[in-house]
Amino acid sequence: MTQIVGKTVYVLGAGCSHHTGAPLLGDFLVKARILMEGERDLIYKDSYERIFKWIDELRSASYYVEIDLDNLEHIFSLADMLRQIGTDEGKQYFSDLRYLVMETLDRCQIRWTRNTYNPDDLYSQFIKNLQELNKQRKNFIGQGTGPFEEDVIITFNYDVMLDYAMEFNSIIPNYCLPISPSSGKFKLLKLHGSLNWAKCKSCEHLQIVPASPIPAGYFPLPFGKNGAQINFKMVTHVLKNTKCEECHKEDTLEPIIIPPTWSKAIENSPLIKVWETAVEEIKNAFQLIVIGYSMPPTDTFFQYLLTLGLFSNAKLHRVVVVNKDNSEDLKGRYKKVFSRSLQERGQLKFLNNKSLRKRGGQIPADEVDFRQFIGSYMRKIGSEVEWSYE
Repeated sequence: MTQIVGKTVYVLGAGCSHHTGAPLLGDFLVKARILMEGERDLIYKDSYERIFKWIDELRSASYYVEIDLDNLEHIFSLADMLRQIGTDEGKQYFSDLRYLVMETLDRCQIRWTRNTYNPDDLYSQFIKNLQELNKQRKNFIGQGTGPFEEDVIITFNYDVMLDYAMEFNSIIPNYCLPISPSSGKFKLLKLHGSLNWAKCKSCEHLQIVPASPIPAGYFPLPFGKNGAQINFKMVTHVLKNTKCEECHKEDTLEPIIIPPTWSKAIENSPLIKVWETAVEEIKNAFQLIVIGYSMPPTDTFFQYLLTLGLFSNAKLHRVVVVNKDNSEDLKGRYKKVFSRSLQERGQLKFLNNKSLRKRGGQIPADEVDFRQFIGSYMRKIGSEVEWSYE
């Protein structure tokens, strides 16, 4: 076994948070509609109602145009186009969609156990594996094999499930924002923004609010019996009850997020530094491991980011794709992005294209997801230059 000496860049898509209650793009609006119809205490209920009234009105257009009106990305793109051509309704729908996204993601869940709000088990194990892999590689490099660089995490997810797991395990994420400390051990680059990156509506001050299910100064209270699942209300509870550091007003903090559309408005925003850092990290990556990301054709920004990062990367060894979707359609989207030479050399690997061995039988190929990756493959792929499925 040859030890990896270069860093790994992990790219995490919506499939990595799906098990916590965060919807995928394709079923986000379905879950949001269920929330609207089933819960009376929604903070932004008016936004939900306006959006779904609009979507139902749009269905008449689907007689002429093939468009998936249950896909958040498509609806956000329509609202964004209306907004950019200057219509008042476009501005309203675009704003409403942001609130719908925020409150729906507040239904991600953690567990109340032994008087503690425990982070998600999978993300906790991911972080522990990451620490062990980096410690192992650092010790190996300490023997004189070259400089050491920590692995990096890039994510498209707004939720704070991973952030909370890191902080719970005494790791301060380095978000690489102008307002964030640069002392964090691992870079966590959230390309679309985050529910705990906030901007004050009153004075426009930017601040990072620690990822926590309770606001600063509040005491943890039990939500049901030991082992109960509770909603992680980062926006509607934590931000709502956190004062702005600058003007000291409460209920003025809104998350800094950009929609998953064809037009990502990052100009003049703190996200510019995040994207610049992501490009630099990809330039120096030994391998990319992409998990739970479907590589949608509309996300051209990420494809451009890969292009800018990889065109000067002379040491990229491989790209590993981990996804429950085992279809040729998904593989085709990846093959359109990554070069034919990478594919021909066997350096574009789909972890889900063979069965994994398991005591008592086989795991079907389409079940290789975030859980299977962490339990069966993360340590192997994260440390070995060459590996196989056997």
